[in-house]
Amino acid sequence: MQWTWYTNLLLWLIVANSCLAQQTADTAANQKTKQILKYITALPSQGKVLSGQFAGYSPDTFNINQIDEIARLTGQTPAILGCDYACGWNYKTPPQFIIDYSCNPSLKDHWNKGGLVTINMHLPNPVSLNGGGYKDRMNLNFVHLINSNTDTGKRWILFLDRMAQGLDDLQRAGVTVLFRPLHEMNGDWFYWCNQDSEVFKNVWRHMFNYLTNTKQLHNILWVYSPDQSRASPSRYYPGDSYVDIVALDVYTDDPNSMNGYNEMLNLNKPFALGEVGPSTTNDHEFERITAIQSKFPRVAYFLAWNDGWSPIRNQNAYNFFNHQRVINRGKINLGGETIPSGSTILYNFSNGVGDWRGSNIIGGPWQTNEFVFQSTNSLKMDIQLTQGGRYTLYTQQQSTIKVSGRKKLTAQARVASWGLANNSIITAKLYIKAGSSWKWYDSGSFQLKSNTATAITLNLSQIPIAELSDVREIGMEYTSNANGGQTSVYLSYITVE
Repeated sequence: MQWTWYTNLLLWLIVANSCLAQQTADTAANQKTKQILKYITALPSQGKVLSGQFAGYSPDTFNINQIDEIARLTGQTPAILGCDYACGWNYKTPPQFIIDYSCNPSLKDHWNKGGLVTINMHLPNPVSLNGGGYKDRMNLNFVHLINSNTDTGKRWILFLDRMAQGLDDLQRAGVTVLFRPLHEMNGDWFYWCNQDSEVFKNVWRHMFNYLTNTKQLHNILWVYSPDQSRASPSRYYPGDSYVDIVALDVYTDDPNSMNGYNEMLNLNKPFALGEVGPSTTNDHEFERITAIQSKFPRVAYFLAWNDGWSPIRNQNAYNFFNHQRVINRGKINLGGETIPSGSTILYNFSNGVGDWRGSNIIGGPWQTNEFVFQSTNSLKMDIQLTQGGRYTLYTQQQSTIKVSGRKKLTAQARVASWGLANNSIITAKLYIKAGSSWKWYDSGSFQLKSNTATAITLNLSQIPIAELSDVREIGMEYTSNANGGQTSVYLSYITVE
């Protein structure tokens, strides 16, 4: 099916040189998140734009069927995949469980295949005991959201805790999130719309500080996204220190009618279309190429809505996704490094021990949930600590060792808290043995902790290609520096990228 409306939209997104702030709002944002903001900021000056597609509400309607259909019809997959964590029209007691992040596996998969992800939320009204109310103010006093002494404020914190669980799951997978909360706040259709602007700003700042500082989420780019059909889109802007990207949600048959573009540019942040689609849904066609080409050159990315607003329900999808300016999944390059930073899982031990073995151990290896990483189990083995003792978990099942053409091998390791002497240090090396001579390559030693995972990475790019094609063994070697009691060591979530 063709998609002329979206081809016309593309011509809004022409080269414009600009000097925009590239410092993340979260000063402790991880390096990948900082790289992505820098990359997005530079796109308009390069004459490029990222494509995006919303895939539904988790768990009610979320699926990647329309993403797959775009790929089938155009040969391209959108660069950005969107999910909504909260179906605020639903009812559930307690209401925080309306917030659902079961779309995360699809988001991780999209990231691992070279894409970006965005999340928004149609949150239930926190004044309600059993959810619902996302379009109903009920008797809500909006300022109560940030007053933890009120029932509404207590419920709001539970909402934030629940969304933080989903965002942290993505953080642990190395995924950066374009996070677009409380969108279209200048409208009149959601309970967070048309509130007192200063109260709204404080609610946003509270959410930012809670997720960033209390929950230690440093994989988020914060997207402020009012609606173009209403006045004063910058009225609710919470400040430069709380926003990374500004956007407009745009549903119109006339690209000339996008209001607020210059007002948003004046905020000196990268600009995007947080949601976009034609007003006339399904099989829409619109011709205004000259106006589109000249008016809106600073859009860095857009997210097409699904169903009747989606590419495959309208006209000229093929030409759009194959336009020279469009960046699709797998073509995102961060200064020589192509996403993903996410990885392909080699072993997560959810299906048992497999062919893994241990050496110099007194028990195991076993599958266990005592140490869980990325919602997956780990391997455990018991060891007796001796000075200079070496203990190994390994597999020689070559059919599962697929590292050829990869750059990094990463595993998560941990030591138990018991059996350690006061001066005990347990270190670990991730290693492979390759070639007919079983040549040893390792990561170097990493000191393990008992309260959290240690990520251990082996640089594969320094290993000859022929050797990577003939890896005979992969394992983790643990070493003790002192005598001690009996303890346990763990291995989990081995990935390659």
